[in-house]
Formats: sequence, structure tokens, C-alpha cells
Amino acid sequence: MPDNVLRTLFTRSAAASQRLVAVVAGTGQIARCAVEASADMLFVLNAGTYRTAGLGSLASFLAYGNANQQTLRSVREQVMPAAENLPVVAGVLAGDPTLRLEELLVTLQALGVSGVTNWPAVGFIDGSLRTAMEAEGVGVDGEIEMLKTAARYNLATVGFALDVDSAAKFAAAGVDGLILNLGLTREIADVHERRDQLQQALVQLRAMQAAVRRTGREPFMLAFGGPATTADDLEQIFRHADVGGYAGGSVFERLPVHESVTATISHFKSSATQPIANNKGIGLGEMIGQSAGLQKLFELIRRVAPRDVNLVIEGESGTGKELVATLLHRFSPRSPHAFVTLNCGAITETLLESELFGHEKGAFTGAHRRRLGKFELAHHGTLFLDEIADLSPHAQVALLRVLQQREITRVGGETTIPVDTRILSASNQNLEERVASGHFREDLYYRLNGMTLKIPPLRSRPDDIPLLANATVKRLCIQWNLPKKRLSASFLARLARHSWPGNVRELQQVLGQAILLEDGVVIEGRHFIPARPRVAANGATSDVASRGLVRERAEQALIEADGNKSRAAAALGVTRKTLYAWLAAH
Repeated sequence: MPDNVLRTLFTRSAAASQRLVAVVAGTGQIARCAVEASADMLFVLNAGTYRTAGLGSLASFLAYGNANQQTLRSVREQVMPAAENLPVVAGVLAGDPTLRLEELLVTLQALGVSGVTNWPAVGFIDGSLRTAMEAEGVGVDGEIEMLKTAARYNLATVGFALDVDSAAKFAAAGVDGLILNLGLTREIADVHERRDQLQQALVQLRAMQAAVRRTGREPFMLAFGGPATTADDLEQIFRHADVGGYAGGSVFERLPVHESVTATISHFKSSATQPIANNKGIGLGEMIGQSAGLQKLFELIRRVAPRDVNLVIEGESGTGKELVATLLHRFSPRSPHAFVTLNCGAITETLLESELFGHEKGAFTGAHRRRLGKFELAHHGTLFLDEIADLSPHAQVALLRVLQQREITRVGGETTIPVDTRILSASNQNLEERVASGHFREDLYYRLNGMTLKIPPLRSRPDDIPLLANATVKRLCIQWNLPKKRLSASFLARLARHSWPGNVRELQQVLGQAILLEDGVVIEGRHFIPARPRVAANGATSDVASRGLVRERAEQALIEADGNKSRAAAALGVTRKTLYAWLAAH
């Protein structure tokens, strides 16, 4: 039997630890956008017929027409003419009495379809209708039989699962791939609610993955839909669940113009290029680096993550404190449960208790519904408190009480609720010094600090800069739909000499500007000059290294000013006399 292109894609992607981005295309335009944005595969479901008509995907489950005929029409007339070389998976409704399954499969194969999935999936239906469908053989078991028949025609099989039981059943049946549904895709205006919904979706995703692995099978797994509506959301999914990729329909197809569709898919694709945790010595998870300082941190993370102890993460802004917290959660026994974050510096004093402990409906003006707090959402999981040093004295007392009693009471409520939460705290300030100065409670500090993990600043690990820079350039080029670019040796050398007060975040910003400002394949970084040290009024510098840096800065400004010393001095914000002093430095 000849190799199936989709099975080959799954196998190669899994072997190379490369995540895939799949687009559910209902029109040729979306298919063309997906091809242009370097998506990896296409799905054709009859839901696309209704989305393009301005309706939601759920309309595809109602008796507006024959689902298989609708999908077949989209495959033939819309998607396949635009798919080029992308593998295409078509939805097939099992148990259709109007079509012979074998004839439908032969037709799809002749049109160039690589695989099939059970859609519309019976898992969306419950109650008495679901019971009746199961009795008639058109339930999950019927869908499995349909997929087994498709496999005999050398079509790749992808099970569409909505819960733990169906995911395990499809896996046990030997499907090639699994779509793990995270729920309906809808935009949520409230950023806190959207984040909470995403965390709950991740818990469901991990539960389905665990059920699949208990079967002993290893199908290729894609997360699907749910509250992931931005590339940042997708990065959270990839950060907390080792799925092989992401498939989306509404999040791509609802966008009204070609440019928006292309940019969004490219952005999602760029998230899939983030490094996966590996043993190659170049990083851990999404943290990249092979310097001794970072390798020591990675070893410490692996050692302490499985121990159920509260930890403090210290590091300058932009060093990746949340990434460290994510890795600590990921490698801990709590990883199947939620990882919840709260920036203590971004929440007002009046709202902090509501954020931490939740509130009952009517507890205060604007409390229109009950809301769970971060401790409840992180029950059995991990709560990451960023900028912990910014907590007010009142908030410190409230947090200490929870850590001591291991229970909370919602604002406006009377019932105490037990919570089992691991606390990871982060600060760009030294908490021990804050305690000594009286700005942070000593008893709270010892409750939070089972151990302190310190992230080395970027300036102390220049050997990591080429790895970080190249990975950032690759990701940004994909995200912005640009041709591949690389950094010149001279630009990398200047990056290594910069002091990086903003650490990795500043490096990403510098590289983003360089990519946007330069057209060539090789990025020279012509607009970047390493930060100058402090200079005395007479233009003198403190040491030989500093003199070299200011001379280079002055020379670069002079080049950009076409040799005009007045314009060069004005661009640097110094006098001509100071400029002459810098040029004379050696």
C-alpha cells in the first residue's frame, strides 16, 4: 500500500518535534490564505458552509441539508482547487443512509483528499437524541467503524473527540490522529474571564491526553478550537500541553479580509516554531540558552519542580520569570491541573481580594455574577504571583492567612472553601532586602520562599545571544510573513557587547526593529548601537572597553549622517566637542 501523505506528515512532525497548524477552510479564499501563510494542512467540514453564511458552526448539526453532500461540494468546488500541495482531511458523517460509504470514500480519494474525520461528530449531541442515535448505530462506535473502513482505502484517519471517553475509544481503535476539542470558539471581551476559560480548557485537554496515553497508543494529537483566539493564547496551550499542533476554523475564517487572515495564520504558525523541551543542551521548554548559568538554572528547575514546595523566582525585568514558573508547573505532579497567573502590581487594592478569593453575586457594585478567584481556579494546580513585592500590607496579611489556613472565603460569602495550591512568586526586587527594610512581611516571606531561583541577566551570558537572536528572527519572519532572514556576524558581535538592561525582552524588540527597517536577506543592524556608558562632561570615559563602545557609537552615527559631524552630534544628543572626544577614544 503506498504511503499516505498525511500519515507521513504526522510521523515526520512527531520525530522532529515540530508542531503543526491546521486550518478548517470553508472557502477557496481561506484555503489560499492558508497556503500563503504556510499552514501545514487543511480540514473541510460542512460547518464551513454555515460559517461563510454568517451562522455558527452548530448550525451544521441541524437538518438544513445533507452534511456529506455539503462537505463533498466544498471539497470539489472550493478547497481542493486552492489547496496546492497541502494535505486535506474531509469530514464524513457516519451512518448516512442516502450514500454508500465506500462510494463516498472512493470519490474523496479521487479528488485528492488525504484523510477523513468523523464530522459532524456525535459527541456534540447529548440527551435522548444521543441515546437514540447510539441505538441506531450512529454513535461513537459507528464513527469508529467508518474510520476503520476509510483506513482500508488508505485514507488517514483522524478521530474528532470531545471528551475523555471518546478520545480513549478513538485512540484504542488505532486512528492516525486525534482532534481534541477545547469547546466552541468565541471572543471574550473580559481578559480575566478569557484567561480563566483558557486554563479550564487546558485542564480538559490534559485529561483527554492522559486518557489517550493510557491506551498505549500514540496518535498524533491536535488541539482544536476553544477560547484560543490570539497567538498568545496558542502559546499558552503549547506551553502547558505537549500537543502536536493546533487546528482552528472560526478563529481563521471569521476574519473578513485576506490580509488579516494571512497575518493571523502566520502568527499561529510562528507560535508552533517555539522550541519544545529537549535534552539537546540548547534550552528547556521555551527558554533558550546553553551558558553555564542557564544550564545550572535548568538543572535546579528539574530538581525542585517535582517537590511540592512554594518557590520564589527572582530576576530582572525581561529575563523570563513566567517561563521559569511555567516550567516548574510543567515538570511537577500538579501539571494536569490549572496554572493560573496574577500580576500583583497590575491589580488595585480594592479588587485584589476579589481576584484572589473570588466574589459572590451582588457582593459589590458591578458584581453581576459569582466569580471564582485565582485560588479556586488553581485548586490542585499552581498559582503564579508575579511582582509579589508590590503587594500592599493589607494584601500581604490576606495572603498569609490563606497560606496558613489553606482555605478562602469569597468576597460577600460566608462559606469557607478549602484550597490546595502551590504558590510560585516572582519579583524583580530582592525580597530579602524588602523584608530587611520593613516593606515585606517576614512571616509571609518564609511561607513563600522554600527556595529562591535566580535567573541570570542576559549581559552575564553573552554566549546565549546568538541562539536567542536566531530563534527570534526565525519566529518573527514567520509571524510577519516575511522571507527568511539571518543576522550578519558584525551585528551579532555588537549584540554581544550591549549591556541589555531590558534582557531578552529588549533583545526581541531590537531584532524586531531591525527586521522591519531592513530589506535584505542579511540583517546588518545598521540602526543598532550598543548602549553607551556614562561619560564625564569633558568626554572622558571610565575604562578601555567603554572607550571602545563610545567610539563605535560615534563612528556609526557619523556614517548615518553622511560624514556631517553636526548632524551626527545632534543625533547622539551631545555637543560636537563630545563627539570629537568619542572619536578620539581608543
